[in-house]
Amino acid sequence: MKKTLMILTKDRRDCVDISLTLHERGGSFEVFDHVVFLLNDVTKAHMRYIDEWIDRHPGVACDKIIGDGTRPQGISDMQNRCIATYPGCFYAKTDEDVFPPPNWARMMWEAYESHRHLDNLALITPLLPNNSYGLYILLNHFYPEYLTDFRERFGKNPEPQRVSPTWNSPYIAEWATRKFIHLTDANEEQRRRLETRDLRLETLAERQKTRDNVNDLESQSTASDLMPQVSSLKSQVPGLRSQVSSLRSPFHLFSIPFSIGCIGYDYRHVERMGGIPWNDEPGWCDWIEQHKQVNILDCRQIALHYTFFVQQEWLDRTTLIEAIRAANLPDTLSIAERLQLPRWGRMLRQLPAIARRRISRKA
Repeated sequence: MKKTLMILTKDRRDCVDISLTLHERGGSFEVFDHVVFLLNDVTKAHMRYIDEWIDRHPGVACDKIIGDGTRPQGISDMQNRCIATYPGCFYAKTDEDVFPPPNWARMMWEAYESHRHLDNLALITPLLPNNSYGLYILLNHFYPEYLTDFRERFGKNPEPQRVSPTWNSPYIAEWATRKFIHLTDANEEQRRRLETRDLRLETLAERQKTRDNVNDLESQSTASDLMPQVSSLKSQVPGLRSQVSSLRSPFHLFSIPFSIGCIGYDYRHVERMGGIPWNDEPGWCDWIEQHKQVNILDCRQIALHYTFFVQQEWLDRTTLIEAIRAANLPDTLSIAERLQLPRWGRMLRQLPAIARRRISRKA
């Protein structure tokens, strides 16, 4: 099966430059047969950047699809046009501000290969800290120390719903991203925790085996002097079989709506759905839930997501995007970025809108 990577980009050259460099260094372009830029309402300067990137990478089979500038219909239309141009593929789509870890593409394909037999397979996604469902799983399943910190800082528990405080709050977004900001280290630690969890589960499985043996002993023996030992052994391992079977896989199956900035899916899913819905994420997630389709959360890998639109203005006033580059691509950090000049530029560009809002509030 051919593999096609879609990269949705509009105007964030700083973000897409980090994303493309991480894709290149992480081996994505060796996995995908085609790389298609989804360009919706881009500026001439941004189009020049994309064209120059394509020219510098003659070994990457690139294509461009131009959107009509509308949201969300223009975005779903570009994806449907890409699928029509490259039919019968495994597709992956990342937003311009999603930053993949090393071997992201290979692991996305592996996750698909492990589940392609499912007739109701929908979307595959890695763990993303700035994503309601991703952060919920990270803190509740793998990082209890961060869960404690989250509760103390924000006075609540993380919520799995797509539109939650994690989606809305730039403070949570920055905190969560900085916890996992170094992609190589974060992914090594995540896989270490998965292995530690699996070792614990192997112990649980052995204890379950002991329980099964005890049950056999109990059914075969009537000797009163053995019964206290049987009861003691049974009390040590209550209900372990279901725990072991549900937790051993590094893939977490779910159907609730989530933010789809970094996903993989195949042509069969699109055919069942009749194409990407006109309203993109809400309609897509609703269809999956209503039709009892299954998403796969790949807990072997963590990717980063910079911002949702409701967080962007505040996050752009921070050094987070420069910190992401410094942590993962230190050799590409410019003198201007070291001096925080891009951050000051982002803040200055916000001043007219801030002034208009203050004037309108006083009026």
